[in-house]
Amino acid sequence: MTAEAGRGVQSVAARKASAVDLVLHEIRRSILSGELPPGRPFTVPALTEQLGVSHVPVREALRQLEAQGLIVLSPSRSALVTPLDPDDLRAIYRLRITVEPELAALSAPGRTDAQIAELAAMVRATFDHVLGEAFWQPHRDFHAALIEPAASVWDRRMLAPLWDASERYTRLVFDPVEAPESFASHRAHAHDELVNAARSRDPERVRAAVRDHLESNLATMLAEMSGIDTSPRAAGDHDATA
Repeated sequence: MTAEAGRGVQSVAARKASAVDLVLHEIRRSILSGELPPGRPFTVPALTEQLGVSHVPVREALRQLEAQGLIVLSPSRSALVTPLDPDDLRAIYRLRITVEPELAALSAPGRTDAQIAELAAMVRATFDHVLGEAFWQPHRDFHAALIEPAASVWDRRMLAPLWDASERYTRLVFDPVEAPESFASHRAHAHDELVNAARSRDPERVRAAVRDHLESNLATMLAEMSGIDTSPRAAGDHDATA
């Protein structure tokens, strides 16, 4: 990365939370702000120096970011920011909005009191106690529970890659490390509305609530992405100096 762009990546050494979570957050923030634009190369040693931490959390963070599809690592200890595509995000959510509200609606009438209580408990477990990277799996489990028991094996097989693909974008925008308390309060409220809809056992109300939730998330992410240069840049156009 050039020196000018490099000024945007800030040290995380004095901040609270695990080192890996902080490094993940800072790299995501740099990608979202455009300071690490799509196709921009950077190196592990230079990034370690800028972040003010050892190479261990940086390597672990980059490994996780690669698994999430946000960067591409090379054997030479350099990495590239994976291009983001608003049209790709729209296509992912078009499919999710077609499938998930209907499955949630089909599940609504037969949902037991115990299952509804479990949904509410999942929201509390996700937003009251789990922040940082550990947040994402409980969050995904909650959305999976919303479509049970109507979801077939094929429904789950189809939705799994859609959830994987959309999580790449949601991790950039809905980052619990930035402001844990306000994040937890706002997102818990949004998910409580889904639980309240499930409690009604009204298929139409559940269908509308899930659709509104997904459409709201999509709109928020597209708005955040509007300020990002999403065009890929050739790696050869920049020095990989981080």
